[in-house]
Amino acid sequence: MKVTMTLILSRDARRWRLLPALLIAMIALSGCNSNPPKRDPEFAAVPPASRGRYEALYDRLVAQLSAPASQDIARAAQLSEGLRYYDPRAAVEMMQTLESVSSAELAVRAANPRAERQLTGWLDLAWVVRNHLVEPAGVEDAVGAWKQRHPYHVLNESQALDTWLRYRQGFKPPRRIAVILPAAGRLQAAGEAIRDGFLSAFTASPGRSELLFFPTDDDPQSPIDAYFSALDAGADWIVGPLRQESVAAILELAGMTTPMLALNDLPADYAAPPGLEGRVLGLSLSQEAEAGAVAVRAAAQGFENALVLAPESEWGERMVRAFEEEFLQEDRQIMASLRYVETENDHSGVLQRALKIDESKARKQRLENTLQTRLEFEPLRRQDVDVIFMPSTPTQARLLRPQLKFHDAGGIPAYATGRVFSGQPDPARNRDLDGVRFPTTRWQIEHAEEEDVPDVESLRGGNLAALFALGQDAWNLLPWLELMHRDPTFHFPGQSGSYSDARLGTLYREPAWAVFRNGRPMAYEADGAAPGGE
Repeated sequence: MKVTMTLILSRDARRWRLLPALLIAMIALSGCNSNPPKRDPEFAAVPPASRGRYEALYDRLVAQLSAPASQDIARAAQLSEGLRYYDPRAAVEMMQTLESVSSAELAVRAANPRAERQLTGWLDLAWVVRNHLVEPAGVEDAVGAWKQRHPYHVLNESQALDTWLRYRQGFKPPRRIAVILPAAGRLQAAGEAIRDGFLSAFTASPGRSELLFFPTDDDPQSPIDAYFSALDAGADWIVGPLRQESVAAILELAGMTTPMLALNDLPADYAAPPGLEGRVLGLSLSQEAEAGAVAVRAAAQGFENALVLAPESEWGERMVRAFEEEFLQEDRQIMASLRYVETENDHSGVLQRALKIDESKARKQRLENTLQTRLEFEPLRRQDVDVIFMPSTPTQARLLRPQLKFHDAGGIPAYATGRVFSGQPDPARNRDLDGVRFPTTRWQIEHAEEEDVPDVESLRGGNLAALFALGQDAWNLLPWLELMHRDPTFHFPGQSGSYSDARLGTLYREPAWAVFRNGRPMAYEADGAAPGGE
């Protein structure tokens, strides 16, 4: 591959070429790690006023070429030069070589009109393949469109599809998987829902894996004992435990060498030991994360002035803090933040203060006192709120929503957390929630009718459906975790959410979004500018 770069430093310096840049590029292509000296013979010819910029560009180029993605693209360029006909093994090697290049960067580089066209075709194909690894639907059409963009590429459509299939077959779950879940105690029901979801996904796509289940209970030592039993059994991967305290206790053990997918958040300050980077991860349905996702969603839709109505509880305060942390950016404001008592049914006083209806009534009273006469008066709510955040249980939300409508605030878009939906289809009672938007799981949207819910004991109450979906994802994610770590822009479309590796230990979850219509949770996909009320 021929690499050249020219920099015009000034009107009088057009003869100077960045020979060091060429040298660095060649070094990157050859895999050499040594850095050439900056003070090459050409440097003396650079005007003094331009030397600072020269060196800055030099350093930037060195950094770019030493980055893993640039090195991998350089290796891909070398492979491309040798691929003049379809070689299945070499084509798969090309896909593997580009795994550390993010999907976003592949898309940008594939659109470069100045790049060598065979390499561009490979980069574009890698992007197409990556976007159809988990869900193959539409891959044939995508490959057909790829071939139209690269008619002169060495691969035809059939060969490109064969490359996709061969590469995809290389992603397999671990051979021996230990699952650590509660089988007794206060988390028994949650553990059973996750177990049932895990087994349902395993049954649908078992591969050649062996599952080993290690039960736990409320004893703090129980998960640790289960962990050591899993090691003694020769587990390749560990799934679990569930309790956050249990996760932290296991991670504090010295000499950890087995990869683990914990079913809760990892400690914020956790750093995986050498050799396990990207292989000790958390999978979580954190409600704080959901509240933060609501704020991000509301901001993306253009909302800027929020009213917060939360229960007077420790849980309510956690939801508010998580929402505010994300929402209070870029000049967005919380116009009012009030608390209601969960044991009460009438929240009129709280709502009147939140909507400033009490101030409107006070103005009316002052005016009547001044004029010494009774006035016909309709109290007006505040007009500076464009979105409401109301984390609540289904019972409280069914009270809040009609009362908001009574106070002329029913047209303000309202968001809740996933807790607002019990998981049990109940259209008659949930009609009062119509218009409320909330984060949920794809599984719950797809099973919104009672007849759609599988006849599984752990699902009969409805409120554990999200954990069932989490169990399905815990199995289905396993083949893709290492690719997700290499490419943080790679998304896994799961049943409990769309997951990506944010390099923070716990996988980032983008929930599905729903809105109540006729008492039923329906998929809600609105983006862009803020819409009106439902």
